[in-house]
Amino acid sequence: MKVTRRTLLGSAAGAALAQAQQTKPNLVFLISDDHSYPDLGVLGAPVATPNLDRLAREGAIFDNCFVSSAQCSPNRSSILTGCTPHTTATSRLHTPMPDHEPSVVDALKDAGYFTGAFRKVHQGASFDKRWNFYAGAEAPFGKFFEALPAGKPFFLHVGLTDPHRPYKRGKYPVMHDAKKVHVPAFLPDTAQVRDDIADYYNAIGRMDADCGLVLKELEQRKLLDNTLILFTGDNGMPFPGAKGTCYDAGLRVPLVAWWGKRIPAGSRHAHPIAHVDLPSTWLEAAGVQPWKKMQGRSFLPLLTGGAYTAREAVFSERNWHDNYDPIRSVRTTTHKLIFNALPHQRYRPADDLADSPTWANYQQLARRNQLAKHHLRLVQPTRPAIEMYDLRTDPNEFHNVADDPAQGEVRAQLERKLSDWMHDTSDYLPPAYPRQGRGGGRGWPTSL
Repeated sequence: MKVTRRTLLGSAAGAALAQAQQTKPNLVFLISDDHSYPDLGVLGAPVATPNLDRLAREGAIFDNCFVSSAQCSPNRSSILTGCTPHTTATSRLHTPMPDHEPSVVDALKDAGYFTGAFRKVHQGASFDKRWNFYAGAEAPFGKFFEALPAGKPFFLHVGLTDPHRPYKRGKYPVMHDAKKVHVPAFLPDTAQVRDDIADYYNAIGRMDADCGLVLKELEQRKLLDNTLILFTGDNGMPFPGAKGTCYDAGLRVPLVAWWGKRIPAGSRHAHPIAHVDLPSTWLEAAGVQPWKKMQGRSFLPLLTGGAYTAREAVFSERNWHDNYDPIRSVRTTTHKLIFNALPHQRYRPADDLADSPTWANYQQLARRNQLAKHHLRLVQPTRPAIEMYDLRTDPNEFHNVADDPAQGEVRAQLERKLSDWMHDTSDYLPPAYPRQGRGGGRGWPTSL
């Protein structure tokens, strides 16, 4: 008799495979759209996020999670492939995932998982066909569970579209008082900015309510016990100086993990985490080997109490997003170095930011010479090729110390670290230093 997968599944071996599949953890991924750290209630922000706050209180919070790109679709590609966007030719906004690129979706399907996605995946129509189940914005979350085969482990991706712009005043289930919002130091504290942040909070509140609907489905269907839930944002808040930049406001996002009793309640981690680490973590949880091209590393041991060696640095990039502005950055726990490849061009916000009340107010203040000194960098005609910040004394990244002789050794170390990463990941921008016969210069100048 010819042995096929169908006959195996009907045999004792098939029964054993089915049993193994049932013991694999379910994986749920919740991702918000344009959402900076620390904008969750549990992290101290004055925003209503009761559902995510609950996950954080019962699970773990990561205080130093960083995106691969300060742009939507490029960063989302890194979450699905474990590679920085320029490695997979997805560095430009809206670029579809190439069909030949492997993803965590394919690996989990091969391991017996039923995979599904709601709403925003942003990797193109061809990639949407990789899922066993895909539904848009109007479909109720219960549809996925109705399609889920009995006994199958699952990977569910929920791409929430809040708090992305545009905002519509009065269209949110929870409204926030503009007088009580937190205005980040990189933005001017004005009535217009406060109103805009209040709408950003309102959209976060609606996003949290959608997360609550997903959690309700899991609870009602008694699927929570063996389910690892991760929540994060795809890049920073949609405000000038944040989204689309390599400052922390554009790169640092919330990360919450929940896995029932497997994660000690109230855990909090300061270790740097990169978004390229997420797929490696899912694969390890599922007992699946990562493929060679992946650049991330699993942080599952942090969740479950195992041995873990912290990252020395995280790397990020920015490329085409309504305009071409190639930027690279490397960040350690103490310093950040940013390489602006087109320093002769001024800061140019993405279109949704350019149309925002905050940017209009920002420009109005600039014309009146009413901006604070540390806000002027967004309206200067040029930028330095190299920015470096000592995060220990300057967490807001206001004081560029790239030319400080006392920081010269640190700058050289970071330039080499960033250059090596660019070589390793096949970056198309010129690295600062050559390596192993490859091209490169002798350090980036401070200005070009």
